[in-house]
Order: sequence, then structure tokens, then C-alpha cells
Amino acid sequence: MARSSGAIVQPARDAGTCSYCGAPLTPGYYFCLNCATPYQTVESVLPVVYVAPPTEDELVRRRAPHAWPLFWTYLGVVLAASIICYFAFGPEQYAWGMIFSSVALFVTTCVFAAIHWASLVVQFKRLGFLHPAAWLGLAALAPLLAVNYGYHEVFLRGLGVTGLDAIAEMRESLGRGGAVFLICLMPAVVEEIAFRGLLQHWLQIAIKPMRAVLLASALFTVMHFSIVSAPYLFAVGMLLGIVKWKTGSLYPSMLIHFLHNLAVVELFQII
Repeated sequence: MARSSGAIVQPARDAGTCSYCGAPLTPGYYFCLNCATPYQTVESVLPVVYVAPPTEDELVRRRAPHAWPLFWTYLGVVLAASIICYFAFGPEQYAWGMIFSSVALFVTTCVFAAIHWASLVVQFKRLGFLHPAAWLGLAALAPLLAVNYGYHEVFLRGLGVTGLDAIAEMRESLGRGGAVFLICLMPAVVEEIAFRGLLQHWLQIAIKPMRAVLLASALFTVMHFSIVSAPYLFAVGMLLGIVKWKTGSLYPSMLIHFLHNLAVVELFQII
């Protein structure tokens, strides 16, 4: 009995024997071990392999390799600057410590911005103020500042929590203009470039945009080292992150950041 060339062999009528030579079939093989005649598809004997989807951390490390190095660098700079300021100026020279820390963060931001300018240039080319999110973000400032006042001034001070007069000390040491520059303008530029322009921008490439905003806001909160203000700082980070995400520009989030800090300095004098 000859096989026709190129013919597709039909499955055996008896599942236990080969339809061509009649030899017993061995489980786990798609062909007869006696005559090498296939009696089923290759896929039918291969094990089913389930590949676990990558975790968010794996996606970030793979698609946004600069995100974590940036965060750890900023964290290290903040910690190092704080330690140096404590021993160099002492806790009573808060203004000088603030100046030193601001300069350290400014230099760090300039280095990262120069290295990764390709990630920032598009965000600077787009103004973003024609997008409704920019104006909705500005409108959200009033209720956000009301929360700030209620949380810090009424709730925390009502509980007897102290140590929230750092801004008042800054205004005494540096004057009104110096305090506005150091507390309002510098953070609005430096922190928005670092956390929204670079960190969040990279995270949005790696994971879903809203998850990227959440993670960037959480890291933004951690960088401020304030357990008392952490819930409020996270809310501010979310507002700035959403505005940056929707507008695709750094200018609206910078403006909102600046106006928020200015209102805190001029009106509430609390942090």
C-alpha cells in the first residue's frame, strides 16, 4: 500500500493504531513512531504555555529606563542638601538652608533637562492654554486652597500641631521678593520640569496615563518629606499631573503651581 505524495493523512480510525501501518501509537507524539506518518497536528501535543503579562514595574524599567534613576537622584540630592544645610547653617538659619537646597535642585534639574532635552522640547513648544483642562485647573485652585487652609490652619493647628511657620521665617529672612522667588517661582519651574516634564512624561510612555499621573504624584509627595502635608501634597500633584497630561504642555502646570504657592505665601503663610 503506497502513500500518495503530498496527501494529508487523516486521523486514525482507531485512535490506538496508525491508519497507515497499523502500529500502536505512542501518546505524546503527533506521528507514528513506526512509519513516521503524522496522525494529528503538532499543536495538539505541545503543552499550553501561558505567558504572564509584565508588571507595571517591569514596563517602567523596560520602556522608561530613566524614570527611577531620576527619582533616586532627586531623593539623594534632597537628603544630601538637608544634611549639609543642618551642619553648615544649623536649624536656626532656615533661609540659607532653603537657598542651598533650591540651588542644588536647580542644578540637578538643569543637568537632567540638558541630557533629556528631546523629551522636553515638544512640551515647551506647545502652550497648552487653549485646552479646557488648563482653565479647569486654574479654576480648581480656589477650592484647593480652601482645602489647604482648612486642613492646615483649622484642623492641624486645632489639634495643637506646630512647626508650620517656615514660610513666615523665610519672609523675615529673605524679604517678600526673595520668598516669592524661592518658594513660588523656583519650585514651579524646577519641580514641573522634573516631575511632570520628565518623570510623568516617561511613565506615560510605559503605563496607562492615569496610572502614570498617580505614580508621579505619589513620588512628588515623597520628595517633600512632609507626613503632615502628604494628603494635600498628593492632591496638588494630581491636579498638576492631570493638567500636564491633558494639555501636553508644561506652561499651564507651571502657572498653576506658581499661583498656588504665591497664594500660600501671600494669603495663608502656611505650608
